[in-house]
Amino acid sequence: MQEKARFADAKITTIDGVRADFADGWGLVRASNTTPILVIRFDADSEEALQRIKDLFRQQMLAIDDQLRLPF
Repeated sequence: MQEKARFADAKITTIDGVRADFADGWGLVRASNTTPILVIRFDADSEEALQRIKDLFRQQMLAIDDQLRLPF
């Protein structure tokens, strides 16, 4: 994700995974510290913004590996 993901209109932080901060919310994907999984978190000002951010992360992750099972 750090090498390939691109989020227009977002401030990207890569200290602990990839976090994209938008004007109306944010999304984060990072490796779990205790299990072999990716941890994904989202927050937004509205349901519409939340869905848009989830969709952006889903698109970016599936572009890297289209076999991922994404439960969001």
